[in-house]
Amino acid sequence: MLRINPKPDFQRDEDGAVAVIVALLLVVLLGFTALGVDVASLYRARAQLQSLSDLSAMSAVAHIDEATSHAQLAMTRNSADSDALESLEFGRYLRNPALPAQDRFQVLAEGSAGINAVRLVAQQDAPLHFARIFTDQSSVNLNRTSTASRTGLARFSLDSHLVNIGSGALNDIITQEFGVNAAITAGDMQLLSATSISAGALLEALNLDVGRNPAEILNAETSGGAFIQALQSLLPPALAPAVAGLRTAAAGTSFDVSSLISGIDTELGLTATQALLATQITALDAVNALVAAQTVGDTSDIDLNLSVAGILSTQTAITAGEPAAESGWIAMGEEGAQLHRAAMRVETRTQIAPSLLGGFVAGIEIASVDLPIYAELAGATASLETLACKGARADDLAARFLTAPTPLHPQNGTAVAALYLGHLPDTGGPIDPAEVEFADLLDVNLTIPSLLPLVPDITLSGITIQARSHVAVGTSETESITFTHADIAQGRTVKTFGSVEMLSSATASLLSPQSTELRVKPGQTGLITGLAAPLVDVLLATLPDRLLATLSAPVDSVLDATLAGIGVKLGEGELELKDHHCETIRLVQ
Repeated sequence: MLRINPKPDFQRDEDGAVAVIVALLLVVLLGFTALGVDVASLYRARAQLQSLSDLSAMSAVAHIDEATSHAQLAMTRNSADSDALESLEFGRYLRNPALPAQDRFQVLAEGSAGINAVRLVAQQDAPLHFARIFTDQSSVNLNRTSTASRTGLARFSLDSHLVNIGSGALNDIITQEFGVNAAITAGDMQLLSATSISAGALLEALNLDVGRNPAEILNAETSGGAFIQALQSLLPPALAPAVAGLRTAAAGTSFDVSSLISGIDTELGLTATQALLATQITALDAVNALVAAQTVGDTSDIDLNLSVAGILSTQTAITAGEPAAESGWIAMGEEGAQLHRAAMRVETRTQIAPSLLGGFVAGIEIASVDLPIYAELAGATASLETLACKGARADDLAARFLTAPTPLHPQNGTAVAALYLGHLPDTGGPIDPAEVEFADLLDVNLTIPSLLPLVPDITLSGITIQARSHVAVGTSETESITFTHADIAQGRTVKTFGSVEMLSSATASLLSPQSTELRVKPGQTGLITGLAAPLVDVLLATLPDRLLATLSAPVDSVLDATLAGIGVKLGEGELELKDHHCETIRLVQ
């Protein structure tokens, strides 16, 4: 019988080793599986929370006035817990590559001016599954932050007085300011007015070194020649030579880019430059901006070739920029952006046919009549009060502006205009009515009949009667101009404001006996003695009524024609909403 010894075989047998290893590692494998399930679940919960945070932030910035409630509503509609909104901050986001990323969002108090972004923190508890065997916690608190931004901008222009004149008068100003070689023909003026260019492209053509923030070009200064050269590069080849003379003549002048476009916060960076690229202006706007920047306070003679019955001649001069306009030709900005148009002074020196006054008593002969009248036109201001980026209906508000006159001298208050008969001191700035001086009005010959047959009549020639008068015209209160989404869609983007048709009554008031002061020119009173004194007394007593009765109509015609000739309507301004721009809501970092 064979003896069997199984022990050596058993020791060498490896069958079942894998099962032992698997049994030993099963706990570890199951632990990693559990950890993987929980980690994946947390990543998924975090991604869902980020989506919820992004959606809520975008909803909040779309309704910035009710941001918190709309953020909460967005979370509720997406099945978030009632306490999912951990915090919401209002602020201003600057898309400025020159700023570090962490400095681009600036926290502001709710309701502050300039808010264009919200920063929102959402939180939720994410449950743990298998991982609970390693911790006492049953969930992990997650939070995600989202920042959403949208900047609303309006681009608008305000035509009121300053260089808002016809092509002939504008060319007179250009010629006087820059020289005859800068002249632009009336035909070319019309073509410039009809040629639209991108303001952004015009500023880019200046090739100014403004670093990483292109919007800084709005703070730059260049030469007038370089500015016109940039304009030429965008004009059709046939039109570019029209401003060649102006380019050469303006080469030595400085030009602030803000004289063309003002009102924008250049720290907005890319927001500003993208809006600039969409801003369309006419080529004539660019010329006007240069002219306005160079002619503030300068007086220019204008030849209007007026023809009015009884008027022998009229000299017209305008002084633009009293006080300085202090803003660009076009404004581009958020709520609070303003445009200012300066006051303007129009001087007319009119020589009137003496026969127009009719006859006086025997012995009084009117040799000449000169009437120096100044019209001081109040400037205007347009302020963007409200810019609405939301609106589902056509009649919803898109933009609201406040328009008001720039006050003249305090003695005139906020009159639309003031008329002066007299001589103005060369002090510049708004006119103080108390400083208006007497001006020569009439040259009179007085004939005193002789009481003796052989003694000839006595004639006093060259007696001068002086006059002064002042009247404020109209009182214009602050007005509100609104544009709806329907206005914008249908192109109704130009609206007028202010008072009109006031000149006739104003001229009558200026020449009325109640307003007009008359006197004999100082230094000549010694000649008015004896029998001449009664003649002068008669003249001074009857002249105010005669001025009102005979001169108000022709003088009114002269002033009307003068203002019409330079393209100005007394007391009327024109506001144009060039673009209502609301950025696409964007998530930013």
